[in-house]
Amino acid sequence: MEKEHFKAHVQYDDWKGSVAADSADQEDFSDFLRNKGMLNDGEVVKGISFYSAERFFDVEAYVFDDNQELRREKVEMTFEEFFKTFKRFSIKISRHGELDDQEIDYKV
Repeated sequence: MEKEHFKAHVQYDDWKGSVAADSADQEDFSDFLRNKGMLNDGEVVKGISFYSAERFFDVEAYVFDDNQELRREKVEMTFEEFFKTFKRFSIKISRHGELDDQEIDYKV
């Protein structure tokens, strides 16, 4: 058993914020895993880790299995395949998270 704090983090955390996504209507992330033989009947994807750096792209799935245990799976997929599994994908980041979860006023 391993442990980790499930929160986005990079080396310096210069920019922090939040992300939200809607599953694709057809062929969502769970379907992608199922088609690759990585998700069995009765299993549920509970979390996704997406990490990108220069010439590096990593996706991991956190799957709740039949024994009600969480396992982490490395997912081989392209950048394009990853975003196709979502209907909408929104990222809001601000310098050191200063605007995160705030009501803000701004000039147009």
